[in-house]
Amino acid sequence: MKRGNWVALCAAAWLGCGTPVEPAVDGGTVTDGGGTVDGGGSCARVLPPEDLSACVPSATDYQPRDGVPGDDGWPACISDDGAYHLVGTGTPAASARTLAFDAMATRLWDNPAPPSPADFLSARDDYSVAQGLASRVARRQDVSYPEVPGGDKFACQADPSVAAQYPDRCAGPAKLKPLIDAAFVAGSNGERPRVQAARIEAGLLWFLHLSMTSEVWTCSFDKTADCDAAAGYYAAELSRTPATGFGRYVARTGPETHARVFDALLAVRCWRDVDTALPATRTDLYEAALGQLDRASLRGIALAVAERLGAARCVEGEAREAALEFVKVLGGFLVHAAESRDAAAAARWAAFAASPDASSEAAVQAARADLDALFGCP
Repeated sequence: MKRGNWVALCAAAWLGCGTPVEPAVDGGTVTDGGGTVDGGGSCARVLPPEDLSACVPSATDYQPRDGVPGDDGWPACISDDGAYHLVGTGTPAASARTLAFDAMATRLWDNPAPPSPADFLSARDDYSVAQGLASRVARRQDVSYPEVPGGDKFACQADPSVAAQYPDRCAGPAKLKPLIDAAFVAGSNGERPRVQAARIEAGLLWFLHLSMTSEVWTCSFDKTADCDAAAGYYAAELSRTPATGFGRYVARTGPETHARVFDALLAVRCWRDVDTALPATRTDLYEAALGQLDRASLRGIALAVAERLGAARCVEGEAREAALEFVKVLGGFLVHAAESRDAAAAARWAAFAASPDASSEAAVQAARADLDALFGCP
């Protein structure tokens, strides 16, 4: 079994350790409606198999695919069979929210035609259903930032002034809700519909990542079934073969990264099998599982950004603007995590993400190289 921290030992020009080629252009964001696609050459190739063989896992990583129970330093637990077993009594509501995300995709960013005002209104219905996505976006916290002072762990959702004062921790109400709401209004008015769809898509992928880690956090002190929600926000199926949600993006662009995300979700479940106390007592296992999940999921986000950045080279007009807006929103989210990994690469990436440029292949490759340096291993 390998030990040590995840280390990016590969120096490929794209994320991953192989030598990937340009992603295929798929989804409504980059096919028509204000842009054109080069149907041949560099814009119609397929990603190769992902190779993470040069990445070294952390000593604390739960690796159910790589040994017998206990071989990775974790106690034997319910997750050792490689399947996710519910903590609660039924499918988490997060799975329904993931399905709502996919329903919105068919109306907006995966729409082969530019989404109409009616499409935005229908997607808004999917988004705003009672206890649905909108209700959770408005309360979501980014647990990579310090908690709000004062002892109220849910202060972000209780008082708008708190979210304004601590926008990084209170990312849902302070950042994501305004972004998504404004895009819905503009899209419903017919203003650059592909760009608005890309903003909503990127904002919700940001939300899905935050939801996974935030639910693990609340699982540690509030409701143990929130661990199920973390898995449901990744893929509605709660399995290794997702066809839905964030998991669909990761499985398509980085199959082994997807497998590592699912390993991390199994680590969360293993922790809660070994430690059933509320609040949790095995903080070592909690921190190990949360760190493993955050690291793998962030690489999944980086893969989505890199894929869209490559796609921007294949289109023109509003389609290119939409692809770059996706990079700006979701790439901007990655800056915080990047800063603790490689300060120089993070500074370059932050400058690029603030005003992404796909006018030259050199600019795209340089940006991808920084993403590779920052998020090369899950």
